[in-house]
This record gives sequence, structure tokens and C-alpha cells, in this order.
Amino acid sequence: MKKICILHANCQGEPMEELLLLNEEFSSEYKIHRFTNYTRESIPAELIAECDLFLYQPLLGTTWKDLASEKIISKLKSGASSIAFPSMLFLHYWPLWSSAPGFDYRDTFLDSLLEKELSESQILHLFMNTRLTNIYDLKEIMDKSISTERIKESRTPVKYVDWIIENYRHKPLFNTINHPRAELLCMIANTILKELGMNRLSNQDLQNFPPPFADFEQPIHPQVVEFLGLEFGGPQHRYHVYGAELTFEEYATRYIKCRKNNIDDFIGFLMTTARMEKN
Repeated sequence: MKKICILHANCQGEPMEELLLLNEEFSSEYKIHRFTNYTRESIPAELIAECDLFLYQPLLGTTWKDLASEKIISKLKSGASSIAFPSMLFLHYWPLWSSAPGFDYRDTFLDSLLEKELSESQILHLFMNTRLTNIYDLKEIMDKSISTERIKESRTPVKYVDWIIENYRHKPLFNTINHPRAELLCMIANTILKELGMNRLSNQDLQNFPPPFADFEQPIHPQVVEFLGLEFGGPQHRYHVYGAELTFEEYATRYIKCRKNNIDDFIGFLMTTARMEKN
């Protein structure tokens, strides 16, 4: 009978489960029970009591009550193991991201323009041509992002921040602020396997791992591409956006049109628009 593994994570938990199960040693020893933390999905008490391995992102504090990481760990049986891994978030590509609720993938500057009495074309022109560095301290935003990630890194055995800093200019490492690409997810999985005394994922394993979060590559403002000196992106670069291949300006146009029409479901709007264009 397989041991019980509870995987408690955000959207990064699903590809993490897929990666771990690609490892024959892990999959033969453990059965994964995955629970989504940000939706406050309940974990049965009897499952916690029987758990042999608890994999978790350690940012859930006492306000999460019974779902707080330390609370769950305190209920594990004697001999059970717990391994923390980071909930990665990277703002460098999207420094003007806003966490304001009610609309997905919000942009602080674009939202500020939408609050003014301007036409769609005027908003787009200002958004594309206003020098962002005259309004926002992009370096400060990015430095704070890295500082936050270093705090997360210190709470887990996964050491990833320096690798991100060394590589983010050369190739895209994230599809959105919290959707890391395969290399970073593999880094987490291999660290967990190492902590368990198991072999790393093989090249063959990784070939069987489909690109995670592939539906949406959030476009990067060309000015941010220039500011960071990225070796990808730019005004003519096309990103995969829920069934369409869009430049940043085309994506911004859809953002503006969606908000101007008082549509809250931006993802649904992008999907529907892409389908209509194909028909």
C-alpha cells in the first residue's frame, strides 16, 4: 500500500504533482492528495492523521486557522516528513501588475488611464508611448520583488533566486507573475526528490512533461523589455493568449475594450475574441 502525500499549494501545485509522479521511485512509493490553498480547500482531518509526507508552500499563517501550514504540521503523525517549497512570484516582466480584485491581469497604469474621460485610441496611445520610468520607479518595484522572493527562499530548501537573476534576461522564465515555466518547476521537484533521498528527474522524464500554464503568455510592455535588456519580447513579438497570437499592443487593445464594455471576465473575453477571429 502506498504512503500518503498531501500536496498543499496554489496553482503551481498541479504541475508539481505531474512532475513528481514522473519519477518512478516517487510514484511507486507515494499517492498524492492535492489541495488548493488559496481557495481554502478543506483537508480531511483523518487524511492529515495518516499523512506520511506533507509538501507545502509556507506562507499560510495563523489567519488560515486549520489550514495554516504549522497547524497542519502539528497534526502529522510521528515519523511523518514535511518539505516546504516556494510560491514563486516574479514582477520583473510585469512591474505594473496590480492585485486589485475584479479583473484578471490588472495593470496599474492602464487602469489609471481607464479612469479618465478618454477614448480607447487615446488610452492606447498614452499607454504605449508615455515613458513609464517618468511615472514609476521600476527598479524599486523589481528590487522589492526580489527581496520578497529571498524571504520565501529562506523558508525552503529550494534555492532559486540567484538562478532567476542570472537567466531571466536570456529566456522567459514565467508566463505570468505566478506561473513559472518548466525549468523552475523542475528545480522545485528535483529539490524535493533530493530531500527524500531519491534520484533527480531524468531527461526522459522531462520530455514527458508538457509545458505548464501554456494557455497564456502574458505580454510584456516593450518599454519593460527595453528597460531590462531582455533578449526576447519587443513590439513585434507575438505571445500565445488563450488561442490567439498577439503583440503587446494588440493585447492592450483587448484589455481596454473589455474594460470599456464593463466586462469583468477578461479571460472569457480573450477566449471568445480568439474563437470569433478563427471562424
